[in-house]
Amino acid sequence: MRLLARVLLLCLLACGMAGGVNAAEEIRSFHADIDVEANGTLRVSEEITVNVEGNRISRGIFRDIPLRYDDADGRMRQVGLDVVSVTRDGRDEPYTVEHGSGIVRIRIGDADVFLPHGAHRYVITYDTTRQVRFFDDHDELYWNVTGNAWDFPILAATAEIRLPDGAEATDVTYFTGPYGSTERAASARRLDGGNRVVVEADRRLGRREGLTVAVAFPKGVVAPPSEAEKRMFWLQENLGRIIGAFGLALVLAYYFWAWNRVGRDPPAGVVVPRWTPPDGVSPALVNYIDRRGFRGQGWDAFSAAMINLAVKGQVELDDLDGDLTIRRKETSAPADVSVGEAAILGHLPREGDELTVNKANGKRVQAAGLSFRSAIEKEHRNRYYHHNAGYIVAGALLSLGVLAGMLVFGNLEPETIAAGIGVTVPAVVISVFAVSIGRRLRNARSLAQRLMAVVAAAFVGLIGLTALSGFITVVFETDFDTMILAIIGGLVIANLVFLFLMGAPTLLGRKMTDGIKGLEQYLTLAEKDRMNMQGAPQMSPRHFETLLPYAVALGVEKPWSRAFDAWLAAAIASGTAAAAYAGPSWYHGRSFSPDRIGSSLGGIAGSLSNSFTASLPAPKSSSSGFSGGGGFSGGGGGGGGGGGW
Repeated sequence: MRLLARVLLLCLLACGMAGGVNAAEEIRSFHADIDVEANGTLRVSEEITVNVEGNRISRGIFRDIPLRYDDADGRMRQVGLDVVSVTRDGRDEPYTVEHGSGIVRIRIGDADVFLPHGAHRYVITYDTTRQVRFFDDHDELYWNVTGNAWDFPILAATAEIRLPDGAEATDVTYFTGPYGSTERAASARRLDGGNRVVVEADRRLGRREGLTVAVAFPKGVVAPPSEAEKRMFWLQENLGRIIGAFGLALVLAYYFWAWNRVGRDPPAGVVVPRWTPPDGVSPALVNYIDRRGFRGQGWDAFSAAMINLAVKGQVELDDLDGDLTIRRKETSAPADVSVGEAAILGHLPREGDELTVNKANGKRVQAAGLSFRSAIEKEHRNRYYHHNAGYIVAGALLSLGVLAGMLVFGNLEPETIAAGIGVTVPAVVISVFAVSIGRRLRNARSLAQRLMAVVAAAFVGLIGLTALSGFITVVFETDFDTMILAIIGGLVIANLVFLFLMGAPTLLGRKMTDGIKGLEQYLTLAEKDRMNMQGAPQMSPRHFETLLPYAVALGVEKPWSRAFDAWLAAAIASGTAAAAYAGPSWYHGRSFSPDRIGSSLGGIAGSLSNSFTASLPAPKSSSSGFSGGGGFSGGGGGGGGGGGW
């Protein structure tokens, strides 16, 4: 009895193991009937028998079918596909049709219904167009029967191709294996005098393997598309390029119209060197007008304002312990203190109040900078300069509309979409390069010089996009639409370049700019040229300190300081009273070399902006750093793959 029990137990275990082996989720058979109609439409009926075990297949299966393929001339062809019916085990089965980029997914099943385990037979019937290929000496159907992207092995794969009545197949070939394989592990039979062709794979197909067949037949069996149909097909296949090219031209036309309307600078006046700033213009306002707004959060202007307050005796600067300390000296502000300077003094209201510029006081420095910028912008916004932001927003929205149209109607390949996203990076670099050229030409007198930034962007952009396309094509062996990339890059460049070009000074701003440029010329003149100016004041410590904040505001503190050092060296050599000058009374810190007081002071003034920026609190991260020649198998129309859900 014990021996019998052991034998029975072993038999049960063996049966269980065999059952586990047979219970794999797989496609037990895949058979396709393809009827070729005389007008070129294919009626395809795919019979797919799958084994369901509730693992990857629990509610049903899905079938992915490409809507594009490369034709005999290497052009991308867009095909049509309409689902006729879907059944499971002989009864209608619910399904949805989902369209992606160049692919249609037929999702079969009900999300609320789980399938019984075991074999189920699905039949998918659909019509598809533009699948027949037309050559000079013959026509053919080159058809990927099963697709090469199934998640499951296919135990048996067969296909039957039926030509229009009276037509005979003149040649048949077939391929098996993964995509690109030229293996021919299959067999073919011609029936009914060649009107029907049956192809059968000779082996089991593994995951990502498929069966492909090509059937040739005489010309005239299938009617080729008419000229009108060819034009319609061309329009469908190039709709993305047409929308993009027309859209880019429209965006450029809009921006040139808007620039001509509001972006033209008023005519520049005659710029002559001057040793005083325009009336009522503080150093911070000089920076604001010259830079056409604040840059880098305005810390250069803030530094110029701080030095100007020190020169006026309102504050003093201590640099004794490695950190800059700003100390209030007087509590009654003079009448010529600007709104920005008054905002700074508001953070040091009492005599003796101090602000040390370091990380510990970063929030106080940040608050003072914000008050300073707000005060100036509130009083002077749109007085000297119009950014014309509304026109830029309209152009950006128009550009987004063009991109949306290309994406929705252009049938873009995933590779092209990915490359289009990537091409924005070099487009931004090109735009920055063009804008830097434009900034150097900002005060040019001619329109041609003013637009050189746009020309440079277009020229360099063309070279950059061409090089990028070639690089990606060679390295990644991927084809994509370079015209689409050029359009995307052109839209990015146009928006960024016109973001710079669109702003324009007001008439008052143009007048002030001319005066500021005259002051900048004076601050950068060599000493011998300055001495030859009619009526120019003699250099002195007071004159140097008075104009130092303006030099900092314009970024020319170094040449102004060198000019002062040259004058001071000459004064020391001649033994004049100025030789006793040892540095400004409002600064305490490093000792100055007698022959380099100006350069040392200019270096300190120029580094103030970096000190303010370094003291600011670090921004907080909002997410974790851890987030984050010939045929082949898979060629032709049809294809795709599928899986379970």
